[in-house]
Amino acid sequence: MKYFFKIIEYGLYLVVFLLPLQTRWIIKAGFNEYQTYSLYGVDILLILVLLLFIVSKMASFTLVTAGEKHPNNRMICWFLGGFLLISGISGLLAANKLLALYKFSWLILGVGLFWLIANVNYEKLKLIYAILAGIFLQAILGIWQFFSQSSFSNKWLGLATHDPAQLGTSVVEFVARDGIGERWLRSYGGLDHPNMLGGILAIGILLLIGQMVARQIFNVKFFKIINWIFLAVFSVALFFSFSRGAWLAVLAGGFFMLTSFVIRRDLKSQKEMLTAILFSSILIGVLFFQYNELVITRLTDNSRLEIKSKVERVASYHEATGMIKKYPITGVGLGNYTLALNRQIPNQESFYYQPTHNVFLLIWAETGVFGLLFFIGLMVYLLAKCFTARNNAVVASLIVLIILMSIDHWLFSLHFGVLFFWLILGIAENEKGKSLKFNNVV
Repeated sequence: MKYFFKIIEYGLYLVVFLLPLQTRWIIKAGFNEYQTYSLYGVDILLILVLLLFIVSKMASFTLVTAGEKHPNNRMICWFLGGFLLISGISGLLAANKLLALYKFSWLILGVGLFWLIANVNYEKLKLIYAILAGIFLQAILGIWQFFSQSSFSNKWLGLATHDPAQLGTSVVEFVARDGIGERWLRSYGGLDHPNMLGGILAIGILLLIGQMVARQIFNVKFFKIINWIFLAVFSVALFFSFSRGAWLAVLAGGFFMLTSFVIRRDLKSQKEMLTAILFSSILIGVLFFQYNELVITRLTDNSRLEIKSKVERVASYHEATGMIKKYPITGVGLGNYTLALNRQIPNQESFYYQPTHNVFLLIWAETGVFGLLFFIGLMVYLLAKCFTARNNAVVASLIVLIILMSIDHWLFSLHFGVLFFWLILGIAENEKGKSLKFNNVV
């Protein structure tokens, strides 16, 4: 059985490493991305690992592990079970039940990944660096995209073409000093939007700093070198994503971490973190000197695209609140938001019908008020648990998630976002992942 458990362990590392890979088979193209049915390559791998783990638990006659050893974990089972139940019921009441079932399968896979992270016997250090390595590849691709101002498509890698000259591509648009309008491609990596790349980079930076301040690896030269390379690449790629939400989120998470070290009078951690901040600040300062017009455009909201983005965001909030007033208890059904929006405001272009840019409003609109309450309860419970355990990097990552969910929808509306969200929650829930050489590195 030892080799069987090793397969599960390394299968889990492979899942989290390949998670950003968007390779998929489009089963049925929909009106837009939110109504398209696809089977992702990482889904197949995740299902295999889940099945192997279930078989291993059945062989040892124990399907419940964490809840039995830690009675307090029953609380999270209530929140999880309640959210799944309400989401399932909302699907039964949805206008498009097949679409609701498809989106519910994402939720089941996400909770399955959460369960694996919380229960599989693995080394935390390896898991964190598997996540960071996957993010690193996306960051490298994102940096290349910005400098080349182009991207290539590859169906086997799940990559799409992004041309800054084409409408619909995420760009920074401004009028240069010579009076000529310019459109600069924002870094996507291999993901669906630059805000997604910025979001995972923000969390990656905070998890990385968690490794850099861990006393167990202060004197391990290999990890020091890897950490500084990762930090440099993550910082540069985060800058080129031009994601204001990710910039705000990483600042908030970093501020929390540094404040917690100051309160605990942990001078060594303060020194390591301040060194990392100084290093990133120098890199970003150099980039800002070169591309200051792009940054100012993103922050001042005075260009055509920035004003358009702001107006559309505010409009999406009004649309969501209108839908909530109409269906406050039951919601419109899991995954059915864009369909309901189409009925509410017909005869628009396909790109108009997007989920509201707030996960909490989106969950309320789709699953009703009880779904939202269970979801908030889950987040508050895990935040309090990690805060009590002083898992600073994980608390900071949860803060990043909350900020991103307050201003965007991809963590609940897109396949990668759903799985990545439950991955981070699984890390927050886990308290017993084995560490053979380095312990409590998160």
